[in-house]
Amino acid sequence: MLKKTLLASVVTLFVTGSFSATADTDLGLITFDGAVTDTTCNISTSNGEAQNNITITLPVVKKSEVESTTVDTGVGSKNFELLLTNCPETLKSASANFMSKNMGAIANGTIEPDAGVAGAATNVALALYNNAPTTSSRIMVGQPDNNTQKADLNAGSAKLFYRVAYVPGANWVKDTNPVQSGKVSANAYFTMSYE
Repeated sequence: MLKKTLLASVVTLFVTGSFSATADTDLGLITFDGAVTDTTCNISTSNGEAQNNITITLPVVKKSEVESTTVDTGVGSKNFELLLTNCPETLKSASANFMSKNMGAIANGTIEPDAGVAGAATNVALALYNNAPTTSSRIMVGQPDNNTQKADLNAGSAKLFYRVAYVPGANWVKDTNPVQSGKVSANAYFTMSYE
């Protein structure tokens, strides 16, 4: 009886040991580092408007110009900046992630105008672009990695440079589903991220 109990204990020890060895190869560690702050940067535009009231007025363009451009270049561009000031010294860089309730097509990252506006243009969209000296690529609005620029904070301040332009809408097809002239009113909101 003692031999059977001892044998059972040895078998249990070996089985448990082999499970532990197998389990150890499947274990890992993820460390999350972050911070919580009660203050961030003050945000305004180059004309001094506060972050909640930014309005960018685009020029009037011909529908033929919109149909002749591409989503990567756009037409009727307007430059704008987000100015960051009074940032805590612990923050080193900042970037903005853009979203819109009227995303034209997640795949191409454009913003569709509000179709509910009286006299709205159709088959037109807006595209956002980085407009910094070293970064001029298109921002993919609504995508997790939307290709937005990052600005280094120096003495608690930084500038983020952007450009917005008209582009053909996601459903535009030359001669089949053309651009229709009208009012273009769209919006985008941003979440500022700091490191």
